[in-house]
Amino acid sequence: MNLMDLTDFMDVMRQLQGTAPALAAEGPRHTGAPALTGSTAEQLWLLGGVALSLTAAGVVAVAAARGRKRDH
Repeated sequence: MNLMDLTDFMDVMRQLQGTAPALAAEGPRHTGAPALTGSTAEQLWLLGGVALSLTAAGVVAVAAARGRKRDH
């Protein structure tokens, strides 16, 4: 029995039990409008988070580079 047979079998069992998912009507299409931006405070928090992450990555990189100089 392959996976496709198992999937078909499960579909048949769901239909017999009455738990088969109903076919959903197609919803409205997205028009491609841009998302609304957050408030200035939210944007500043996100900018601060990015800056903190980059600073931490730089500190780790400097520490790793110092350790490599001692190994040679």
